[in-house]
Amino acid sequence: MRPLLRAAVLCIAGLVLAACAGAPDPAKPAQADPADAWPPAVGSVTLERADAPPATALDVIIEVFDTGLAEAAATPGDEPVFAAVRKAEAFYMPHRLREALVESGRWGVVRVAPRPSATAALSVSGRIVHSDGVDLVLAVQAVDARGEVWLDRVYRDSAAVSDYPVAPGADPFGDLYRQLANDLAEAQRARPVTGLPTVALLRYAESLAPGVFGDYLASGDDGRRELRRVPADGDPMLARVRRLRNQEYLFIDAADEQYADLVERFAPTYHLWRQYAHELARYETDYLARVGEREINARRGTYAAMQQTYGRFRRVKMHEQDLEELAEGFDNEVTETVIDVDDRVYRLSGSLAAQYDEWREILQRIFTLESGGLP
Repeated sequence: MRPLLRAAVLCIAGLVLAACAGAPDPAKPAQADPADAWPPAVGSVTLERADAPPATALDVIIEVFDTGLAEAAATPGDEPVFAAVRKAEAFYMPHRLREALVESGRWGVVRVAPRPSATAALSVSGRIVHSDGVDLVLAVQAVDARGEVWLDRVYRDSAAVSDYPVAPGADPFGDLYRQLANDLAEAQRARPVTGLPTVALLRYAESLAPGVFGDYLASGDDGRRELRRVPADGDPMLARVRRLRNQEYLFIDAADEQYADLVERFAPTYHLWRQYAHELARYETDYLARVGEREINARRGTYAAMQQTYGRFRRVKMHEQDLEELAEGFDNEVTETVIDVDDRVYRLSGSLAAQYDEWREILQRIFTLESGGLP
């Protein structure tokens, strides 16, 4: 992995005024490089598109990604992570993955949700391992409603010089999302999926009324759920479950509209920050190569080159500040969500995750009241 951008740039900036003093302590043990565990980059990937809609179009829930901030703080020698930016990325990246899945034409409705949900036939979760303008590393898992793991692996993509500046609607790491979409399509083809929508519906029903729907699904020793029997056609209790599940989807879709505006405002500055970080990393690599050559040939770097490096560092810092201000919007600028259910208006406030939890509690109360106080 590259040395710390910040440390290298500060050292170079110091060279503008004086020579960098000191040398690494040979007695200090070397830290393990986290990048050694990264897989190879996915390379150039073409999205596989369906010739016709699938016979069973599975609905997909993509959970907002784990920021990976806890792991980053505990990883020695890694580059600093800006928490506000990483929190925004945790929502931005699932949206990019959703775009690839929708474009493939192989799925039903693809939604991004702030919490794990039992409503979907297929749930996708992820953790951001590393993210800057040069490399993106994601740990991704996909599990269906039965509890079967479709996918559990780490993906990496590296941006090229040609990926910057970023064209409208593009992403420097689009190949990663396309590879993920292709792998999910391959996993779908490798297993029977016709019963998954029913299993997903009954899992949601069980979460609302375990005493009523608890025996429709069987649980194996490995935790997997299998369909034991199905409710009768026209079951009024199941009809209520379907209606409430649609209301839960209504909230997710309403929240997505709020975030779409934030993503649109966030992306241009985010891509520019990535571009400057990429340029700075490239220059740092060149600089370190020149340092090695200088040690051999006793040649010195130029003052102009050091000024150029420091100028790029200043631009990165300015865009980091702009980016963090925009990223804070993902925490602070979530507007009130208003949902109309059966001529009754519900107003939800707070963060998206808090609103989602509140809405689930409301739906649970509605179901209990409509079911005659069923626990």
